[in-house]
Amino acid sequence: KALELHESVVGRSLRQQPQKTCKAVENLNYSLLTSQCKGPNYTVQRCCVPLKQLICPILHQFNDLSTPCAEMFFCNANYLGRFPLGLFSRLCIEGKEGLDCRKILGLI
Repeated sequence: KALELHESVVGRSLRQQPQKTCKAVENLNYSLLTSQCKGPNYTVQRCCVPLKQLICPILHQFNDLSTPCAEMFFCNANYLGRFPLGLFSRLCIEGKEGLDCRKILGLI
């Protein structure tokens, strides 16, 4: 849900951005993602695996659409990594439920 939502809100101006914060997203080490996910040949292994390593531990906050966590995550990631618009929503598709975090969270 959050990956799809991101593409619909990217064009908003700064005045329209939510004023809430999301501590879980603010404290992430984005270098895990930006150091591995590099173009021009973006791959699932180099982009989606580190994306999941960042998102899965904060999945509940990330998927809570009443918070700005997903939007803040993608704004920060895109600012720091200069990723093409919609890269993760196109590349990191794992099914109708979104990203499968069971392996990252040690559930399988």
